[in-house]
Amino acid sequence: MTGVALPMLYERAADLVAVTHAVFVVFLLVGGFAAWRWSRLVWVHLPAVVVTAVVFAFGADCPLTDLEKYLRRHAGDRPYRDGFIAHYLLPMVPGGARAVVVPIVVAVVTLVAYCGYFARRRARTRPGPSAPPAPPAPPVPTVSRR
Repeated sequence: MTGVALPMLYERAADLVAVTHAVFVVFLLVGGFAAWRWSRLVWVHLPAVVVTAVVFAFGADCPLTDLEKYLRRHAGDRPYRDGFIAHYLLPMVPGGARAVVVPIVVAVVTLVAYCGYFARRRARTRPGPSAPPAPPAPPVPTVSRR
């Protein structure tokens, strides 16, 4: 491999991480709603929600952001200063507002999704209305023997 190809590999890897990160953000927002249709998706979505909540709670950088910046540096690019959401998704929103609004939006969307998910599950497992009683059977004709 030549020295010229290696930076390009890092750049393509960084692009792949950025796309993966965008897909993760979309999954985080719509995964709870998708679980209404595919209930097993909950077992993938809930860990994503928990990891994101921990990152938000501690004010840490997302590991995917760190990986993308690392790869961009090795590609010879100057990595962006802020986080993924600030750089790609909401660059026009001031940092202080973004730090408050984004976690609240994610929490509200997730809460709405799971309220709907559990309401739908409960409706499916609840027995339906009971069937009306069957009408009485007609009398059986009797044959008289004379």
